[in-house]
Amino acid sequence: MKSPTLHFVLRHAPVLLFASLVVALGMLAPKFLTLANASNIIVQSAPVGVVAVGMTFVLLTAGVDLSVGAVMFAGGAIAAKLVFAGQPIALALSAMLAYGIALGGVNALFITRARVASFIVTLALLFIGRGFALWLTQTRAMNLPEWFLQLGAARVLGAPVPLVVLGLVVAVAHVVLTRTPFGRQLHALGNHPENARKAGLRVRRLLFSAYVISGFCAALGGILALAQLGAISPKF
Repeated sequence: MKSPTLHFVLRHAPVLLFASLVVALGMLAPKFLTLANASNIIVQSAPVGVVAVGMTFVLLTAGVDLSVGAVMFAGGAIAAKLVFAGQPIALALSAMLAYGIALGGVNALFITRARVASFIVTLALLFIGRGFALWLTQTRAMNLPEWFLQLGAARVLGAPVPLVVLGLVVAVAHVVLTRTPFGRQLHALGNHPENARKAGLRVRRLLFSAYVISGFCAALGGILALAQLGAISPKF
């Protein structure tokens, strides 16, 4: 029988390892633990954090989504093309989000209807999406107007926009996954798909929702990255 201490350590191992790393870095470089540095790190990692939140929904269903990189790249290319064509910024960002949702829906369609493994489907769409983006950008970097960077540098009530967006996404995801029937059903589906199906859960609808959420978060993370970099390139 495991001791309470060992059980606690095993259950919270990721958090404990992360805390140990932060303490070690703080001892090596005291300025690492400053509020300004912590804010800068979070702001710079906000795009990845938003994508990771969306990926969590897919992982809970025992699936995987490898196409998020293609969503960020191709969605950014679409937004850049629209901006250079003189279209409103709202339309460019909406098109980027719509692309993410659409690609998530395509993933879900093949996984739920054609019953293709999520690894194969999302890997294929990763290459297809990146190929589309390379064709769209003609493999050249596209520098966005200076005012586009203002989105990444803007503040809401004194807090950087990327930090606010990440906080909202994490908060909403936490509530959905821990306080709603939808979140509990995702956990049940990932724990045992067959039992979830026998219990009457709408497995296809749950999977479809998870991949659409992942696609949306990937596009949203792409918007944050694009606003911080101010350019789209084949290395995006």
